[in-house]
Amino acid sequence: MRSPLWLGTVQRRSLKAFADMAKSRQRRRLLTVLISIALVAAACSSNDDADTPSTAPDQAAEISIPNQGGESEGHTPIGFAGVGTGLFAGDNLNSRFPDGDGVQTFLTFPLPQDLGLTSATLRSDFLQTRGTPFDDLGALTVERVEYTSFGPELFDLPSSGDPIRCTVLGGTAVECDVTTAVRAAAAEGTQTVQFRLLFEQVADNDGQADLAMFYRSDSNTNEEGLFTLQLTADS
Repeated sequence: MRSPLWLGTVQRRSLKAFADMAKSRQRRRLLTVLISIALVAAACSSNDDADTPSTAPDQAAEISIPNQGGESEGHTPIGFAGVGTGLFAGDNLNSRFPDGDGVQTFLTFPLPQDLGLTSATLRSDFLQTRGTPFDDLGALTVERVEYTSFGPELFDLPSSGDPIRCTVLGGTAVECDVTTAVRAAAAEGTQTVQFRLLFEQVADNDGQADLAMFYRSDSNTNEEGLFTLQLTADS
């Protein structure tokens, strides 16, 4: 038969083991709670990052402006006062045109204000040729000009700035970098920017037509959108 002292020792050991087990369970529960809190905090932080818009660099705005067409544009001979509705540049428009004289085209574009301009390109995708103007007359060039109305008096109109050489693309399009000219017009606060297209050499005196012509179906028409002024500006 066990003595009361021994039984008391056993009971004390059992109580201590039970207490140690209870403390261990409490620590596990506390650890579980702490882990859950940490996971929730991480999820909230991830959601906050997803909801916060990233700071992206400013993107440039691109604007395409068609030429006005109509009465504000057309062509004039270089050597004498006269006008026509078609958009031509080159030599010997027809048999009545004086040999050795050339023809030039005038274009007008509305100009947005406060652009923050970074680049400007004059472009046409409607190039057709008669003869060999790019072989015989040199490069097609563009100049900035200013006029209030289109008429025969423009044939010897002074230009603003130096001529700009244009690039022919695939034989059916031309592009000219007119950034400097458009910036100057914008700095002056003008409502429009205007250009004159002509070749480096007025004529080659061979009695043959050498023309760059810009039209859709009828060479004698002057339509909106035969040229575009493509602008890139800070947004």
